[in-house]
Amino acid sequence: MSMKEAITIYKLIVLYTLNRIASPLTLGFVADYMIDRGYTNYFNVQNAFAELMDEELIDCAQTYNTSYYTITEAGRETLELFYTSLSYEIRAEIDEYLREKNYQIIERTAIVSDYARRSNGDYVASCMLFEKNEVLFQIDIAVPSEEDAVKICNNWRSESSKLYSAVVTTLLK
Repeated sequence: MSMKEAITIYKLIVLYTLNRIASPLTLGFVADYMIDRGYTNYFNVQNAFAELMDEELIDCAQTYNTSYYTITEAGRETLELFYTSLSYEIRAEIDEYLREKNYQIIERTAIVSDYARRSNGDYVASCMLFEKNEVLFQIDIAVPSEEDAVKICNNWRSESSKLYSAVVTTLLK
């Protein structure tokens, strides 16, 4: 197999994987599968993602510390055209990997935080809790420093369910 054919297969693996999951995924999640199965190295996975981005077949949403990828409509159409170029064995292997990792996928994408600087110089930390790709709970907190915004974003993962529970309990009195 030539390098060009190999890159095409890597790109199809990325598209197939993103198409199978309703939630956005990180490059690392997809790379782990491809590297663990011995398909390629991290550099080639990054290259495949970059080419897919350039071709507008995938989208990227970035938070302050993570990039999340989704397949675009053009990516779905491309996958449909070249679906059979990805062997049944590879598709079945990806499906099994996604079943094994389902809880991790939900964990990684259900809790999202990011922050931004406002025009007045302070920062806003935005924290969201998702359920089935829908926003379940969202809170925006203004803080005076970037350091405070980062702390809030970092603590959101461990504290989000407690905060959600407390807010719902308090508001439903």
